[in-house]
Amino acid sequence: MTAVDVLVVDDHEAIRTSVAELLQTAGYSVVEAEDGEQALRMLAEHDVGAVVLDLRMPGVDGLRVLETLTDPPPVIITSAFTLDLDEFERVDAKIFLQLVKPFHPRRLIDAVASAIGRPGPGAEEANGH
Repeated sequence: MTAVDVLVVDDHEAIRTSVAELLQTAGYSVVEAEDGEQALRMLAEHDVGAVVLDLRMPGVDGLRVLETLTDPPPVIITSAFTLDLDEFERVDAKIFLQLVKPFHPRRLIDAVASAIGRPGPGAEEANGH
């Protein structure tokens, strides 16, 4: 099983790749998944430090991913949508943080650093310092 800092899951390629590039610039190792089904496979294949997960995707969505996982790494939800009360109650314990799109890149870098317990070696450069 390969260790990786962050799994980025988003069905929109431009968003997924820009988030992955931002986190790589901050010094994190990143793998990407384009949907929930692929995310579940990646989680089985990799020792993941944190997951950046979009909620609304075709097929297996982020909510289903959360419901499927029994002991997930910290999950940072990134979505323009919020969970309704019923959905939230089912997965609340599995969510580390939720960032509403669009979010400032620094907020994501800080959230990942907090989730995995350390800043990436390139965090200063990615934050524009």
